[in-house]
Amino acid sequence: MKKLALASLMLLLAFAPSMLSAQDDKLAGEAAKLIERISKRPEKAWDYAFALRQMAETEEGSKLVGTFESELENESEAVQMVCSHLVALYGTPELAYEAWGNLLESDDSAIVEATAMMVTQEGPEDDELIERVRMAWEDSEELSAGARTALCECLLVNAKDELALEQLREFLSSTNHELVGRAALVLSERGHPQEVAARIDSLSREPGDIGRLARVGREVVKINQAVTDMKAGKFKRKDHLIESEIRTIKKHYVNDYFVYADKHQDLNNQNLVDNACRAMASATDRYAAYLTREEIDEMNQDQEGRYVGIGAHVAMGDDGLIYVTQPIYEGPAYAAGVRTGDKLVAILDGSGKRIDLAGASLDDGIAYVRGPENTTATIFVMRRGVDKELKFEIPRSVVKVDTALEEMLPGQVGYVRLTRFGTNSAADMKESLDNLRRQGMKTLVLDLRNNGGGQLTAVLDIASMFLKKGSTISSTGGRYKPWEGRHLLPKAEKGDYEEIPMVCLINGDSASGAEMLSGALKDNNRALLIGRRTFGKGIGQSFFGVNKSGNSRVLKCTVFAYYLPSGISIDRYEGEGGVTPEIYMSPDLLEPWEVYAIDKLRESRKLEDYLDQNYVGIKKADYMKLATFDGLDTANWPEFEKLYQSLNTPLARDDVRRELRYALRARVQDDRGAEFTQNFQGDKTILRGVEELYKKIGKDPKEVPEYKAVMK
Repeated sequence: MKKLALASLMLLLAFAPSMLSAQDDKLAGEAAKLIERISKRPEKAWDYAFALRQMAETEEGSKLVGTFESELENESEAVQMVCSHLVALYGTPELAYEAWGNLLESDDSAIVEATAMMVTQEGPEDDELIERVRMAWEDSEELSAGARTALCECLLVNAKDELALEQLREFLSSTNHELVGRAALVLSERGHPQEVAARIDSLSREPGDIGRLARVGREVVKINQAVTDMKAGKFKRKDHLIESEIRTIKKHYVNDYFVYADKHQDLNNQNLVDNACRAMASATDRYAAYLTREEIDEMNQDQEGRYVGIGAHVAMGDDGLIYVTQPIYEGPAYAAGVRTGDKLVAILDGSGKRIDLAGASLDDGIAYVRGPENTTATIFVMRRGVDKELKFEIPRSVVKVDTALEEMLPGQVGYVRLTRFGTNSAADMKESLDNLRRQGMKTLVLDLRNNGGGQLTAVLDIASMFLKKGSTISSTGGRYKPWEGRHLLPKAEKGDYEEIPMVCLINGDSASGAEMLSGALKDNNRALLIGRRTFGKGIGQSFFGVNKSGNSRVLKCTVFAYYLPSGISIDRYEGEGGVTPEIYMSPDLLEPWEVYAIDKLRESRKLEDYLDQNYVGIKKADYMKLATFDGLDTANWPEFEKLYQSLNTPLARDDVRRELRYALRARVQDDRGAEFTQNFQGDKTILRGVEELYKKIGKDPKEVPEYKAVMK
């Protein structure tokens, strides 16, 4: 399975979107460290390769091509494999082809398999390389099933080799089950689905990776064949293809239910038609969807930032219990006394019967807690440090979730984190900006990181707050009215905040509307973008009621592509994808041992014990100050050294301080009834934004004590 994972990761890397755009002076050194790690841990080669590709796609990344080419002579085959892939992408392809030829002679099946897949994908017109593939294929009897079928596929695709095709057919008679399965999958994918239809159907009923791939392949073949038959006139819509399949499924399927979204669905006509419609929508693109009334209501609640409930964010714990990750501080659960970390153990149903939530799924637990407005949810929780269950009677009511969270940073720097573009987001943003102005805001950090987008009207309204009147926000294009052709979206109106110096923060999870807004700010020279390349969703959807569904079903369909003011598309399927920041901030990556050590520290609960003893009484005020700002200094924490020595951890003191502060901030949020909107002292992207804002106004941020303490 490790060899299969290696080859699969290779394919994932090949299609991964670029997310990076600039590099610092340590680029070459960081690349050298990653290459050294590949040689030491070849099983993680493609994990490190992904980071190297990110570096190569930055503005300074071209300097790394020479490094990749020189490493083609590295003693480690894993290093050669990764660097040859990078050289093929960014350097001299002929050098990569030569390296691939050498790697095809490896005794390591995973190396041969990945190399064959690279050649298949690249499709080089290099007769010598194809001949070396053929030599490797002829001498492949001792290799794994994955390597042997990958070599056959390479020859079939790149050389139309009939002998390779016959070899794949011969594999179908092998006693090696994996070889049979892989050969069948290749034949099905490469134009011979009918030959292996029965084999694929059999494989699709098996567990594991091959079974999963066979299930996908089987459905793709069915769809392709149905389309071909339709075009050939073999049947028309009046033949009721879907109705016929429904009858067959209901007559022969093994169970009287199927599973969708981790829930059992009755094997009835409506549920089967719904799933067929979902498949039809998803066949167009990943953003199209077919929604039931329940899903529509949930989506509307999310867009409006309002829903009926008790007001608490929850998750599933490792112990199988649902726990509160954070109460919504304006909601009824917090008012009733529910706090972060509380574990939900039971709830009373409508008849007053106690329902045990231990072992319940997260979705089921949420369903139990939700209910009609003005009813009461009676829940039982266990809390750290309390021996007996706590009982809370919580009125279900409308809970509003603010989408624009503001806070004043030191030096009168305003900060707003916009979480999405919902129905009320423009009003939320206006309220946040007005609050900051009343507090004396002089500059602004707009944080769009992890903002997945939302409603187009909200994007346009918020953009108008910052852009000069008449500025272009975006243009769109589509095939049908009202998006037919290429035309401009409404231009910016005069905004109240068009003059304030500002920066905008973005990352790989900034998508759709967040990309339209950040791209408009960049192209209009309104804000400096800082962070990492955005996701790359340059298309938009509209909603259409499904005829004869009684308004209970809605189709979400992609209807337009949008373009930045500069005229470029940021969609990942149209080019590189994403909005590129002017200043790139590399992610903070932890070593595996650090991740393990942090998990072990959290599981030990020793930091919680420390807070139990110290975050009490009159000392709470001092600790609240540390939660807001501790200057990155362990000396500010009482008896920190004693705590550190007791932990026996390989983590550095500053790592422990950071984890301790995270734990403290969760408690302080509950006590003050408001979440922390940011953590500027530990967020290098925010600090870089502050630094750039101070440049705009001609001042030095280190004149502010807090910035002086944390800016290195």
